[in-house]
This record gives sequence, C-alpha cells and structure tokens, in this order.
Amino acid sequence: MNPYAGKTYAESLDLIASRFAQREALVFNGRRWTFAQAKQDIDRASARLAALGVRSGDKVAVWMANRPEFLWYWLGAAQMGAVAVVINTRLTRDEFVYQLDQSDTSVAVICGDAGFRNFALDLAEVVPGLRGTGATADPGRLPKLRHVVCVDAPPRELTGVLDWSAPAAEELRVPAPAADPQAPAMIAFSSGTTALPKGAMLNHCVFRKVWDGGERMGTLESDRLYLCVPLFGVLATFNGILNFWVRGATVVLAERFEASRCLRDLQEERCTALHMLPAMVDALLELPAFRTADLSRLRIGIALTQMPAMIDRIANQLGVKGIVTSYGLTETTGVATRTWWNEPIEKRKASQGQPLPGVEAKIVDPETGLAVPPGTPGEIWLGGYCIMPGYYKKPVETKAALTDDGWLRTGDLGTMDADGNVSFISRLRDSYKHKGFNVSTTEVEQALGSHPHVAAAQVVGVPHQRWGEVGAAFVILREPVEPHAILEHARSKLASFKLPEYIFPVDSFPVTAGTEKVQKFRLREQALDRLRQIQQGDMK
Repeated sequence: MNPYAGKTYAESLDLIASRFAQREALVFNGRRWTFAQAKQDIDRASARLAALGVRSGDKVAVWMANRPEFLWYWLGAAQMGAVAVVINTRLTRDEFVYQLDQSDTSVAVICGDAGFRNFALDLAEVVPGLRGTGATADPGRLPKLRHVVCVDAPPRELTGVLDWSAPAAEELRVPAPAADPQAPAMIAFSSGTTALPKGAMLNHCVFRKVWDGGERMGTLESDRLYLCVPLFGVLATFNGILNFWVRGATVVLAERFEASRCLRDLQEERCTALHMLPAMVDALLELPAFRTADLSRLRIGIALTQMPAMIDRIANQLGVKGIVTSYGLTETTGVATRTWWNEPIEKRKASQGQPLPGVEAKIVDPETGLAVPPGTPGEIWLGGYCIMPGYYKKPVETKAALTDDGWLRTGDLGTMDADGNVSFISRLRDSYKHKGFNVSTTEVEQALGSHPHVAAAQVVGVPHQRWGEVGAAFVILREPVEPHAILEHARSKLASFKLPEYIFPVDSFPVTAGTEKVQKFRLREQALDRLRQIQQGDMK
C-alpha cells in the first residue's frame, strides 16, 4: 500500500520527518542533515516566505544552482500552499523574463554568483528597482515581481535585493499547511511545438508517484544517491530527491558534475545509486583512476538514454546492474512507465516498461484517436491521477494537449506490446531532447531566422551517442554567411543547450504537394545521410 496516496506536500514531509528523523537525509560539501534537521530548514523557509507576505496560491520562483536552499524553498513554498516555479539556470535574459512574468511570480528566491552566472545582477538588468529600494519601486520588465530574495549576500549596489544569507533575526511562525492535494504545487516549464514554453501545473501527487517509481527502481532505506544533475529538472527533484527521501534514503548532492570529484565521492560516501547523463558515463569511464576505483556498492540508477549500447556500458562497465528505463513527461509529473530493476537487462533495453499503478497508457492513431493493435506504432496517450490539469494561463495549448476525458496527448510515437510494455520510438511534435532538456525546434528556428542573412530555417533532432539528441538546422540563405556566424547570432537569444550542433545551407526544403508544409521527416533523413557522409569522411 502506498503510504503517500492522497497526501499533500506538508503531510508527506511530516511523515518522512517522523519516520526517519535521525537518519541522514542530505550531504552537501561536507555538511550533513538528518531528516529532522532538513524539515526544520524547510519549515524556516515557509516561515520566512509567509513573513514576506506570501500566501496560498502565490507564485514563488526558485532560480538557483544545486544547493540545499533550492530544496528548502521549493518544498517550503509548496507545503504552505504556494506554487513553486522552478526556473532553468541556463536561460538567457529574454527566456527567464518570459517565464517569471508568464507565471505571475511575485517572489524570486535566487543564489548569488554560482560560478557561471550572477543571478542577482542578471535580474537587476531587467528590474532597475533592485539597485534602489526594491522591485516594486521600479519593476522594469517584471511588473508582478514584488521581492527578490538572495540566499547569499548580494552585490552591495543591489540594495533592493533582500539578503537572506543569515538566519532570520527572530523566530518566525510556520504558516498553516496546504490542505488541498489537488491544488497546484509547482509550475514546471516544458518546451513543445510552440515558440514560447508552457508551464505545466503539477499538484501534490508527486509523493505517491515517486513511491511507486521507487518500487520499480528497487530503492531501499539504506541507499545513498549521488546527485549532480541540475535540480531544476524532474530527474533530480522527483526521481532523485523525493524518490529517495520517501524511503528514508540519503542524497549526496553536488553543485555540478566533475568526473574526478564524482568518482571520489561515490567511493567516500559509499553511494549505491547514480543518476546519469550519457556524457557523465563516458567521462567517468575515461578517467585513469576509474580502473582502480571501488564502485562495488553501486547497484541502481537512471540514465537519460534509451540507447541499448549505452545501457550496456552503464550495466557492464560502470557496474550499475540495476539501471532502469522509464518513459514520462513533465506533464505526467515525471515518470509514467518504468521497467523493474531486477528484470533481465535485455527486457529493460527493449522497452520503457509498464505504467505505474494508477497510470494508464494507450497507443492511438494520431489522426482518429482510436486505439491501435499491440505492436502497432501510434501516438502515446497517458491518463490517471498524475496528469497535469493544464498549462498555466495557456487555455489553447491545454485544450490541444488534453482530451475532454482527461487523456494527455503526448505527441510521441511509440508502441505497446500485449503485456502492456511501452516503447518510445520518436517525437511526433517538433521537439527533441538534448542533454536531458526538451528543445523546441520552433523556438530555435525563430532565433536562426532572425539573422539578417537567413531567409528561413528548419530544425530537426537527430540521435547522438553522448547527448541523446542534437539539433540539425537547415537554412536558406539570402546572402552567403558562415555557419559559425549564424550560431553566434543565435547564442544571444538561446540557452546553450538549445543551439544546434549542425547547420546545413540548402536551396529549398522538401514540402508536401498542395499544402506546401515542410516535410520534417525528409529533413531528418537528409540530416542522417549528411552525418553518415561526415563520419565516413572522418574514417578515411
């Protein structure tokens, strides 16, 4: 029986803290928290937000690098009934401004200089009041933003940024907990086929979901997860932090992935689990020290890959024998289907497993919406308690994504066998996943097309051994221009993970006769042919 079914964030966190009070919950840069101590910090975050005027339903953006404060304010906001808006740390100025504004964020909680950007200074560029008496004095491009809170001491010139680097001066009252488990608790932005990202509203059901996902993964109370993937993604928050915490297991959190440090920490912290990107696997295996490292405790993990060769490398060379494969979306509160950790690896490579308890899946003809026979490719539709109620303030996009009876049209092509195992094939929508991040091809096409010498652009995703997928852009030029110049132009408009790997100048795009719609499947075939030619040339 799932002990978290029907519970809110507050109820679930209380249950975790009471069950596992003195067990180690978190390790970060040598500091350690028990579950009781972690709950105290979460409660303090709720109290500080409430003292600032945050109420149930208010939007609180959490925009910071990997660190414990991310967890305290994400969970602290959600347990008091506010809505945590999780922001990708890699976004460009226009991208983060759009997401903060579109989500109606009133309070942004940030860190200072994280080594790759200074969040406070970035916000001050668009909110002039932060250099004076606060966001409300001169909100600039973010008129709904009332407060910016920094968990580090902000730059001295930013007197309008609240400095929460030290504990509150007085003991504050913890606000009443959220009472409605169906109310939104998080907005997570998910790129799709439109140029502007959509904020999926997710409720409190995530604790029920991660408990069931952990059953398939084989998560135990004695496990210790090494987590270095970005906290703004559901791989880290849901499949990482909460998946392990609901069972009283420990998370060893790193600011970022560094191969040598990862290898050291895996041994010193006696880690049994690792969540991975394919590039991380390659980097670890290439370390000279890997050959003598003792990683015998590693047994389970998740990797953002569906490539059988990479799964074999993880199981046989890295030693994570219990690697699981999964399928899910942000809109389904993360994983929807999953294999079992102890199934034969050939079975785990062949599909992404069966739906979790309470989750439904079917494969339909994308044109008619009618179910297709087992083994027949079609669009994957998902249903059940974990489906988002919609995209925040996006009624048109919500109607396009959800059927009247609550099924989510995933836009993904897949099959289901007679036993209910789902296999993802490719994306029907114009998007692809690079380094674990969804990339909207429409957004990239608009950025490339804004170059004065580019008349039109089309982008497709193509498989990549290390990054999952990369972008291949086809451009029709008005005047000759080098591909690197087009990329440099787009770099100011797009986060780095959205930049295409390849740019191919062409005279025209393949189109459907009569409708003149661009045939992206033909472009993908052309991209694969060109890449094969490039590889053959390298081999020669």
